[in-house]
Amino acid sequence: MNDRRLTATIWESLVAEAQFATELSLTGLRRLCSVPTAPDLFPWGSKDMNYALHVGMYSYSSGLERLCKLAIACNEYVATGEFPKNLSKYSHKTGKLLDAVEALTPVGPVVSTRSKYLVRPLDRLDPDLTSMVERFASGAGRYEHLDSLSNYDAKVSSYKEWSALAAGASVSQQVLALISLKERMAFAIQSELVDNGLQWSAQRVIQDLEHPLYKQSVGVVLSLFRKVRWVGAVLDDATSYTRPELPILSEVFSRIFIHSSADFFNYHIARIGDEETIGDELHAAYERIRIREAEPGNQELRNGE
Repeated sequence: MNDRRLTATIWESLVAEAQFATELSLTGLRRLCSVPTAPDLFPWGSKDMNYALHVGMYSYSSGLERLCKLAIACNEYVATGEFPKNLSKYSHKTGKLLDAVEALTPVGPVVSTRSKYLVRPLDRLDPDLTSMVERFASGAGRYEHLDSLSNYDAKVSSYKEWSALAAGASVSQQVLALISLKERMAFAIQSELVDNGLQWSAQRVIQDLEHPLYKQSVGVVLSLFRKVRWVGAVLDDATSYTRPELPILSEVFSRIFIHSSADFFNYHIARIGDEETIGDELHAAYERIRIREAEPGNQELRNGE
């Protein structure tokens, strides 16, 4: 294969894999925010929404694994001119993969705005958090419900592990304010759509807006996010202007993950954006809602007349 075709193959494969890993990670993090844990469980203790944990963990663990293997592969290519042929040795061992990423020697020019994320984050939920991801990725968690059907001794423990982590997680006041803002947005948009005669046309939009975010699960999610951000920064280091045949993968990754925890939550989980502008719009919307609710017909409906 000539150099031009080889470079094209490398670019296509690395970009496609980076896109795949990025979307898997983001999809998983979004879904995990909707896992209800105490004290957010429904009053009757329903487990109907617990499956969100398995959907989110399946996606996130696969995305994190792929990002780690990408970072290791690109780092070695810059250092030796060859991609490693033995990435399969890591299997789905999340802990080993994270340790291997930590052991890599930086090979690229340090970009000042991202260099602070090149250090492995210390998280008070670890080592339990990493152990849970690894247990799930290795199969014990992914197949626990199926395994329990034929083996009554099989442990179905992922939700219990997640709940224990959530009990020790915390979120900043900024993130709490964003959760509250998203809830206010959902109510205002629904009210405005209904008032404009779009109640049934907008049902799917309204359902998406009402998708709950549970603050304790959000706390765990932001810990998981910081792992992805760190691995992405290492991948960025290995592919930013290091070799001409390597694409700059930060163009795939950094727009999603190279943010502070609060900004990531804002832009990619709550998907709010400019908080001040949204606040002004909501102030006006809630005034319209107040006026509508004060109308005689609406007062009678509220009073059950």
